[in-house]
Amino acid sequence: MNTAERTAEEGRPLPEDLLVVAERAEQRAGKGQLTIYLGYAAGVGKTYAMLENALSRRSDGLDIAIGYVETHGRAETDALAARLEVIPPISVDYQGLMLREPDLDAILKRHPQIVLIDELAHTDAPGSRHAKRYQDIEEILHAGISVYTTVNIQHIESQNDIVAQITGIRVAETVPDTFFYDADEIRLMDIPPEELRIRLRAGKVYVRDMAEQAVRRFFSVENLLALRQIALRFMAQVTDRQMLTRMRARAIPGPWPAGERLLVGIRPGPTADQMVRAAYRLADRFRADWIVISIGTEEEQNLTDQERRWLNDAMETARSLGGRVVRYRGGDIPGELIRYARQHNVTMIMLGKPRGLDIFYSPVYRTMVRSKGIDIFLYEPKAAVSIPIHRQLPQFVSPNLIVSAVLITLVTIANYFLRNVISPSNLLIIQLIPVVAAALFFRRRTAIITAIASILVFDFAFVVPYYTLTIDDWEFFISFVGYVVIAFIISSLATRLRYLLPQIRRSEAKVEAVAVLSRDLVNVAHRQEIFDTLYRHMKQFSEGAFAIFTPGVGGLFMSVGDPDYPLTQKERMIAQWAFENCRTAGRGTETLPTGVGHYVPMRAFAVTFGVLAFAFKNPDEVLTPENKDILQTMAYLGALALEQVE
Repeated sequence: MNTAERTAEEGRPLPEDLLVVAERAEQRAGKGQLTIYLGYAAGVGKTYAMLENALSRRSDGLDIAIGYVETHGRAETDALAARLEVIPPISVDYQGLMLREPDLDAILKRHPQIVLIDELAHTDAPGSRHAKRYQDIEEILHAGISVYTTVNIQHIESQNDIVAQITGIRVAETVPDTFFYDADEIRLMDIPPEELRIRLRAGKVYVRDMAEQAVRRFFSVENLLALRQIALRFMAQVTDRQMLTRMRARAIPGPWPAGERLLVGIRPGPTADQMVRAAYRLADRFRADWIVISIGTEEEQNLTDQERRWLNDAMETARSLGGRVVRYRGGDIPGELIRYARQHNVTMIMLGKPRGLDIFYSPVYRTMVRSKGIDIFLYEPKAAVSIPIHRQLPQFVSPNLIVSAVLITLVTIANYFLRNVISPSNLLIIQLIPVVAAALFFRRRTAIITAIASILVFDFAFVVPYYTLTIDDWEFFISFVGYVVIAFIISSLATRLRYLLPQIRRSEAKVEAVAVLSRDLVNVAHRQEIFDTLYRHMKQFSEGAFAIFTPGVGGLFMSVGDPDYPLTQKERMIAQWAFENCRTAGRGTETLPTGVGHYVPMRAFAVTFGVLAFAFKNPDEVLTPENKDILQTMAYLGALALEQVE
């Protein structure tokens, strides 16, 4: 009997379930509590209910203040808000418009027990500390202040595409689902659609950014019923997650189904982001682990800037929704997908529905044919997608085939002049040169086509009877079959090596860098030696300026770093924020993204020891997800070493 079975029979929680509970408790230690008031549309009473509950809690003796509330001129809501203390918001002048934002520093300084901040999905004014309001709330929670906030269902990241399909209106401001799953309480504000429409006609629903016709379409009974159902379903998912967590932590017996695992294959395109959100919903429905994979082929190694943005945005969406991200290169997309699925016990694969004219040669069709025992889900984009006709046509002619044709022509000409000098068997060996070249340098399909073409040319020009495709000598036929077999074997091996070796080298380089850094840090005994070791390894990471900041009297100071590091007052402020909030900030993030540097806190065992700082020399360079992972690994290893010498 294994440990899991014995523990379940004894009525004790599994160790891994207790670990999850312990990790969550550690993450939430010292943080404020988050209460979200969720509605299926504007006007259901989220802000009113939030204010009522706040007044009730104040009567219990709690210190409560308003950080930001939009009453939209409703008399009843104004009356409630007037009974609470208000921390004045700040005004930001943006292109002639005065934008009001919560005064984050004032809220942190005032430090009430509970602060009310409306409109969770709001995008902060340019130049603000964070890009999104939910990030402001995360900082407030981290400071130990509880938060009440409001949001509508269409602003939840995973629900965005569904709501847009129903209403015809897509909102640009969304909040990651993980933010909601970390909430202490979500209260659904639910009223019948007919009552909401009555409120709309009475002028009690604020719809500033929607034209009258859009209002009538959005608030139709059918739309409201659908939105209400989505909100109820989302609440059921949240409740189900909470129930499962509590049941596992208390070893409550239940019919736990075998785990599902979803693999999502995406390619650079305008619908990649939508597909990731759809995959999240599918995985959530099946309670499945999910992995987003992108396989770069030879044809896709030179992506445009727009294609890179599409791919990176999709990967960031996957991370924000809690998915695992895998990116590597390969020659045969279906083969790599199936291989990965078999190795990682994948039970479901999600792919985009093929839309080109070469549907039967598409990677999707070939994956379906080879995916025995694995369920396949095809994603259909919710919006119309225009595909150029040249991308829909089968790619029968490629530059590689043209090069192979030239090689066959040159070899055939050479054999023509040698036909009376050497034997036909030697001519056949020479004719094999284009096949071997194509197998070594091109894809399998090109190599096989080259082999067949070379066979036909040789048979036509050099095999009796001449200038026909008839074969009298069966030895030549056996040789021709060998041609194809050789081309297939060589091309398969060469393709695998050509695309896997660079990936292996990159992986080995990363592993070696981490291993060497770990070994070097083990042998140091003083803080400054750790900083010097980290700095030396960071200099091997990329071209740019590096620094390590540690706390001292009056703030952070540079323990070690490049003399030309762009340490302006703004950069000091970003580094200080990353240190105090234990979160990555600066360039390449959504927190203070206008900074020059990228700042990663060195944190281990709930203690922050300092901040790693990195700034590209070329301001146009992009900080890739791989670069971010390496810097975070370095920061964590450095923090572990510092913890040992403290």
